Amino acid sequence: MKQQDNHNMKNWSVFARDVTTETSWIKEVRKFQKMVGTALGNSVFSSQESLGEIWLIDSKKVGWQNWLENQDRIGRTYLLVVEENELLPDSRDLKWVDDLVVTPFRLAELLSKYRAHFVREESLMTQIELEKTNEVLERILSAKTPRRFTGLKGIRVSSKHMSGLKPGGDYFDLFESDKKDYVNILLADSSSYGLSSVLLGMVLSNSARIANESQLRSSDWIQSIYHDLKTALGEKESLSLFFGRLNRKDFTLHYQLYGSIEAYQIGQDGNCIPFKKHGKKISSHEPPAHADESVVTLNPKDRLVLLSDGFVNGVGGDVFLNQVFQEQKEKDPFMLVNELSYRIKTKLIDGETFPGEDCSAIVMDIESRVLRLAPTG
Repeated sequence: MKQQDNHNMKNWSVFARDVTTETSWIKEVRKFQKMVGTALGNSVFSSQESLGEIWLIDSKKVGWQNWLENQDRIGRTYLLVVEENELLPDSRDLKWVDDLVVTPFRLAELLSKYRAHFVREESLMTQIELEKTNEVLERILSAKTPRRFTGLKGIRVSSKHMSGLKPGGDYFDLFESDKKDYVNILLADSSSYGLSSVLLGMVLSNSARIANESQLRSSDWIQSIYHDLKTALGEKESLSLFFGRLNRKDFTLHYQLYGSIEAYQIGQDGNCIPFKKHGKKISSHEPPAHADESVVTLNPKDRLVLLSDGFVNGVGGDVFLNQVFQEQKEKDPFMLVNELSYRIKTKLIDGETFPGEDCSAIVMDIESRVLRLAPTG
């Protein structure tokens, strides 16, 4: 068994039946490696230093399965070498290796295996970087948006954010006015990390003004946000957005809703009413409409649910969401959030840490003892 340090054998290792076979394979691989730069391009050739190993495993080597079982598989490709007229191994043996290669070796076949190894390594490195980025984003958002918002008299709130691998990001927040007469509710889904960062900066710098402008309409706020954001909106970037203001005196919710975010009002009887949308995803080609805000009245024991499309798509759409809403209607908002998260996690395959896209949920219950005041004036 050899792993060569010679420049022409970088990334290649051999596990063969005897020294003669091992030496023969090394010579062939050296010859083919000289042509890698020409056949696959300089970018692949110059990347050999950072690539993992490719192992050639001799199918005639006694006990190769036991040896391979104890090897580190991360960043490595294991190719089982079979002779041209040899019967193919059975499925029990094939499960240990990534692919097959025939000897005598052929240039095109070795180059194909090498390129597949290169692409797999590039994908792995990209996934690792994305996971590191998402872990950081998860910690930042978790610190900014707790799972339970406390101190909102008459309202019980629970929330959840799960970072996804798809570029972009969700952001949500609840903030009260100084006089405690309004609760402002925001959920945004950006198509890129850059757009998400710009939006977050704008919201944080303007949250005090938003909270204390009692006459601010949700439609005016969205128009203002778009005016400031449009210079940052790239040709292919878009933003889904919900912004609402809950009046604490009469529990009317004034809102606007754009894009793929979904909002639902669930009554005490379990009746689920989806919120009206005011437009498609906001982009440089689709500015928010100059439309009136919508108004819904939340009654005691009503439930408000806001979901980004990660949860909507991950759970399976309206039919499955309604099923979950009915099953959880008598339970605490925290239990509904947990159930939605569980539905996402059960669809992850082994080894996956993050879903395909960000998943954000806000669940608000109006307490049964809350009193709605009759409008005055």
